Amino acid sequence: MKKLSLLLLCLCGFFPFAHAQEEEGPRVNENAFLVQKEIDVWRTDKTYNSQAAVYACQAVRIHKNWFLTAAHCVYTACSGSQPCTVQITLAEAELRQMARVYHSTSSQRVFIYPGFFPGQNRISSVDVALIRFEPESADFSYEAKKKSVWEPITQETFYARLPDSPETQDQLNASGGRLVSSANLGNSLFRPGIVVPKTVRGEVFYLQAPSDDIYFVEKLQHFISPGFGVRRGNSGGGVFTPQGDLVGLVSSLMYSKNGSASFYDAEGKAVLTLRNARDYFLFTGFNGATMNFIRNKVPSLRVIGADMGFAEPVKKNFEEIVKMINGVSMDF
Repeated sequence: MKKLSLLLLCLCGFFPFAHAQEEEGPRVNENAFLVQKEIDVWRTDKTYNSQAAVYACQAVRIHKNWFLTAAHCVYTACSGSQPCTVQITLAEAELRQMARVYHSTSSQRVFIYPGFFPGQNRISSVDVALIRFEPESADFSYEAKKKSVWEPITQETFYARLPDSPETQDQLNASGGRLVSSANLGNSLFRPGIVVPKTVRGEVFYLQAPSDDIYFVEKLQHFISPGFGVRRGNSGGGVFTPQGDLVGLVSSLMYSKNGSASFYDAEGKAVLTLRNARDYFLFTGFNGATMNFIRNKVPSLRVIGADMGFAEPVKKNFEEIVKMINGVSMDF
C-alpha cells in the first residue's frame, strides 16, 4: 500500500492544503483511511463534463452498501424529484474501478437528512447524506494504467489482473469502521486528536490537527478546533481519530463579508455568530438526530459514545471556550 502523506496547513484559517516534505506523522491505522472515497455528483440530464453541473466531494464507506457524505454535496443535484448520478471511485491504484449510482424518485439511492436546507443549515449539525450502493444496479467502468495513462479494459481483464494489485484489492475491500456518537454530549474536550484524510487519484493524504484544543460545543452540536482547515473538495469526507474511528464529517461554512459565521437552530433562529470564523475548523459530529438518521438506514453499524473515553467534560460555555482557544470575541 502507498505510504500516507502528511500535509501541513497554514495556521491562519481555511486555506488550501500545501504539500510539504514528508515528516514523521502521528501513529495512525493507515488501512482505516481506505474507506475514504472520491465522488462526483451531477444531474443525470446534464453532461458529466459540464463544469456547473459536477460537484466533486469525498465520502466515507461505512458499510459495503452505504456511503456517508455531506448533504450539501448532493442537495443541488439530487433533492426533490431531481434524478441525479453519483460516481464513486471505488479503487485507483494500478487498476481503477468506478461505479455510477443512479437516483430518482422511483429508485432512491441518495438520502438527505430531512432537516437540511442549503444556506442557513449548511453550518448546522445536519449536513449529512447517505448513498445506497447496490452493485447489481450500478454501472461499472474499469481501467488499467499504462505509462501514466488510464486505458479502458473489460471487466474480465480487470478481475484477471486484480490478484496482481494488492493495493487495488485493499481499496475495494475497505468498508466499515466505528462511528463515535456525540448524542447527549455536553461541552467537552475531545481527547484523541483528529485526522482529516483526503483521497486524491487513489492516494490518501491526511492532515493532523496542530492543536490539542478540540472541543464539542453542546449548543452548536459542532466540534471546533483552532488553526486548522480543509480545502475545497474535502466536503463530505471523514474526520477520524488516528486509529480510524469516525468522529464526524467535513461540512462547509458560509461566511459574511466580515468573515463571520452564523449558527441556526431547528426553527431557523440565529443562535450564535462566530467572528473570524476562518480561524477555526468546525465539523459536524454525530448527534442524536443525525445518528438516528444514519442508523435507521444502516442498522448494523458499530457505534460507541464519545463519553466512553473520547471526551472529557468541561464547565465552560461556547464563549469561554473560544476565548480560551484564541481570544476571539463572540456576538450573541
